[in-house]
Amino acid sequence: MKSGSFDFNLFRSIEVFAAVVETRHVTQAAQMLGMTQSAASQHLKNLETALGVSLIDRNLRPIELTKAGIALHRRATAILAEVEGLRTDARRINAAPLPLLRVALLASIATTLAPALSVLARKNFGIPELSLFAGLATDHVALLRARRADLAVTSGELFEIEGLTRYPVMTERFLLVTPKGFSGDVGDITKLARKLAFVRFSRETPVGLRVDQHLSRLRIELPRAMEGDRSSVVMAPVAAGMGFAILTPTLLIDGLAEGMEIDIHPLPFTSLSRNILLVARERELGDLPEAFAARTAEVLKQTINERLPDLPPDHYVLDSSVAPT
Repeated sequence: MKSGSFDFNLFRSIEVFAAVVETRHVTQAAQMLGMTQSAASQHLKNLETALGVSLIDRNLRPIELTKAGIALHRRATAILAEVEGLRTDARRINAAPLPLLRVALLASIATTLAPALSVLARKNFGIPELSLFAGLATDHVALLRARRADLAVTSGELFEIEGLTRYPVMTERFLLVTPKGFSGDVGDITKLARKLAFVRFSRETPVGLRVDQHLSRLRIELPRAMEGDRSSVVMAPVAAGMGFAILTPTLLIDGLAEGMEIDIHPLPFTSLSRNILLVARERELGDLPEAFAARTAEVLKQTINERLPDLPPDHYVLDSSVAPT
């Protein structure tokens, strides 16, 4: 390599390696980076050749790192962070509007928030392009770590990632959701489960794991019948009269928008709630995250009031101050 030059292929290979570590699958890493599986595999091989070591154990599924791979991952994360920081600083020094804002959103509210946040980005901050990623809170961890998202509206605190500022948006209670017009007893969930199947989020999702852990703490055991990884998928069997579910107001929005009809009730056991917040890297976007958090709260409140006009106000609480933590 000539003096003063930079091997961008090596940098890309480091990006691929970091993505493989996050996903534990070459195919998923390739999809995240927008390349083919064969191209991602070649980048890994090139990196191993350049360093003279094996980085992953290809005999194990999911992929496991070798000792050299573990050591490189620590350095790779720092390298990628430094390069992204350099890009951010150069962008700020240039004093031009941010050319692209990448926002990760909870899948259940992505459709609801997308128009309002797009308008806010363009009108208030002069950002011409907005890239939105709809997914689970676990997806947001990978996107933020890989610096493929600038901020996230999520349901996790994401304490595993350093250097984030958190802006509270809303606290919402979980509700018991039954078919429209169901006349059975909703005061005992165990008895309810004898008449209707419990439709739940899968344990691989943050919501599913949270609900399962809460039921376990209360020593409530419900048969596993149906599960899904998206709110509308969980809600559809309930609307069809096949089961009941435990969901929050924002998790109901998409299904209600699709015309699904359900009844909602308070949980017949100790209450459970979750927080929705906006997370962004410290000191990188000025006052934009706070403005986005405030607008997110406004849109969610308006949508809940429109879709669930009879919902008691204490079933969701807006964090009106939007003070960062």
